[in-house]
Amino acid sequence: MKKLFGGLVLLAAMIGLFSVIAAKAEEKQAAPMKNLVVYYSYTGNTELVGKTLAEILKADVIKIEDVERPSKERAYGAGREASTQGKSWPVKPFNKDLSGYDRIFVGCPVWFGMPTPEFNAFVEQVDFNGKQVVVFVTLGGGSQDKAIKAMTEKIAAKGGKVVSSFSVSTKTGTKDDIVNKTKEISKQY
Repeated sequence: MKKLFGGLVLLAAMIGLFSVIAAKAEEKQAAPMKNLVVYYSYTGNTELVGKTLAEILKADVIKIEDVERPSKERAYGAGREASTQGKSWPVKPFNKDLSGYDRIFVGCPVWFGMPTPEFNAFVEQVDFNGKQVVVFVTLGGGSQDKAIKAMTEKIAAKGGKVVSSFSVSTKTGTKDDIVNKTKEISKQY
């Protein structure tokens, strides 16, 4: 009888232990991804996309900021040259630890078919090692293909894996159109 009772106690303890292990595993799987949205915006359109995306995903959000905001003439003059050559401009230091994030969304406007110099400066400061990254761009015309390809290559060179990308056209859209398009896109994340 003692052996039977001891066996039943051991069996009950093992069932309880497996239940706890299974519950912990289920709890871990159910934990939502921790997201970070990082963006550069010159006219406010990319900021609108970044903040809308962060709000929907309940993500932390950080704006890439110029040390000194370029004038429109400089942005569209020297900015063209810097963008097309993949160069960077001075931005405020990025001091955020990325280790606590599962996925990082990084966005900027497309300037002359390429990402902005501020995006390039941000990527130079960050280690994306082992991170899932989603790149996004806003654009008033032209194509996003070269910009997304350049962004993907720069992030991969810093250890990140670009798992997705998207673009939001701002040419004919109102602010509400931009927000609605971002909400539609965010459903996939």
